Amino acid sequence: MKTGCLKKANAYADYFKKVEKHHPDTPFHFMTIKCKQYDHKTKYVLPVKPSPNLPNIQSIYLYPSTCFFEGTVLSEGRGTPKPFQVFGHPSLPKNLYSFTPNPNEGAKNSKLYGQLCYGWDLSGTPEEVLARIGNKIQLKWFQEAYRLFPEKDNFFLKPKSGKMEESFIVKLSGNNQLWEQVTKGLSEEEIRKSWEPALSEFKTIRKKYLLYDDFE
Repeated sequence: MKTGCLKKANAYADYFKKVEKHHPDTPFHFMTIKCKQYDHKTKYVLPVKPSPNLPNIQSIYLYPSTCFFEGTVLSEGRGTPKPFQVFGHPSLPKNLYSFTPNPNEGAKNSKLYGQLCYGWDLSGTPEEVLARIGNKIQLKWFQEAYRLFPEKDNFFLKPKSGKMEESFIVKLSGNNQLWEQVTKGLSEEEIRKSWEPALSEFKTIRKKYLLYDDFE
């Protein structure tokens, strides 16, 4: 089992053991083995790319912030050497960074292939990319792309049913809240505040089951 998967499995196992409280005679038994010299602040670069469209640590670092573009008409960089590091659309201002996505081994069929797109390039060294994200999901690029997009009614991909609650952006963000907040023009600070108190409540519950020293 890969190291990252093992750490996650151990955390789930500890939760399962404490919460489910199975009878001692249950056939389900396990032992949790911790990894030495590891905590949640440890930086780990994967030796094997987890996906053809996550080719390096820079794409992995940016993915939690830029994956939301998969739920829009914008290219999220599939079909380029820097998926999830570049994103854009032909309709965005032409003074922005330009790129043309094309089919490749990891993305044979995706959005806007062969079309010149304008947008953003967040690539750089791992250290530069880490500094850009600031150890959190960044919404500013998503919000700016929406602000500059001329046909705002067509920014988000719509399902065949026409119901936004069935759209891909809802699958990515978990509910209708994010896309509604973006279309209403809420600031990033206002959106982050809306994540409370649920986020703090989750952190409190989470602390009971941590195997390693945490971020906070």
